[in-house]
Amino acid sequence: MVGLLPTTPTFVLPYKRFAAPCLLALAGQYLHEHRATYRSTVRHASCLIGYPIRRRDAQSNPTETTDEQVVTLQAGDHQPVVPPSLVWRLTGWLGGLSLVLDKARQMILQDNPQSLCHRVDGNVAPGKARTPERLVALQTARQLLLVLPEWEECFGRKFFPQFATRAGFD
Repeated sequence: MVGLLPTTPTFVLPYKRFAAPCLLALAGQYLHEHRATYRSTVRHASCLIGYPIRRRDAQSNPTETTDEQVVTLQAGDHQPVVPPSLVWRLTGWLGGLSLVLDKARQMILQDNPQSLCHRVDGNVAPGKARTPERLVALQTARQLLLVLPEWEECFGRKFFPQFATRAGFD
């Protein structure tokens, strides 16, 4: 846990390897685009991102629909969707990884002294945070997302979960 607010625990990401690229892309979209909101990042072509609809028939046997089927929601149907709070929690968790960001930069500079990773600017629109602490966390998260590709190129491995969730150093 980072700070006083609930965030994504570090033990979750290693077991959600399939989700990491998608979640990091949503966080990056929110942090990089000036007008992006948490709600807009979890939408695709003005539709909510979610799982297939589960139909409830008369016997309460849930069945899933396929992508080819065009369906409308009926009473009793359930479709789990990605909540905007997921992006909020993920950016907060990434923002709390300042020591990991410092260590990643140090490793990059040891491998490639010509790197400019220490000059990566993490400016975020000031309106995206209500408090100065949250703005600092968002800036740290953006810097981390901008340094990730260079780290992965230097070491030929994914940053998550190989480095960041294991703290990368002992």
